[in-house]
Amino acid sequence: MATIRILGRDFAIAPYKLGELRRAAPFIDNIQRKTDGSGSLSDLMDSAVDLLNVLSIGLVKVDPILTPDYLEANVSMDEFVGLQTAFVELSEESGLQRKGEAAAPTEAATAGASMMDLPSSSTI
Repeated sequence: MATIRILGRDFAIAPYKLGELRRAAPFIDNIQRKTDGSGSLSDLMDSAVDLLNVLSIGLVKVDPILTPDYLEANVSMDEFVGLQTAFVELSEESGLQRKGEAAAPTEAATAGASMMDLPSSSTI
């Protein structure tokens, strides 16, 4: 479970299921687009709001007052780095991988490897 410290309180959020990921997907897409850009303050603020929208999907299950609007009105930029860390942790626990990160080989793929698949070496 991802732990999020927000507004002076700690919350444990379970990894998102498909329905929650589907609701979070547009916000995650926006975050990726905005962080690949010029790094303007406007983009930073937009991605912060998108991040709050993603996190609130899990937070409202724990405390219904933690809606995106409530979070936007009460969260400071001082908490933003911790929220980014929680977002990454929650995303990974939910089965998402970082952009550019290769998927690990499956057990079936590695089980099919044999000695014939190994590169030859002149030192053996």
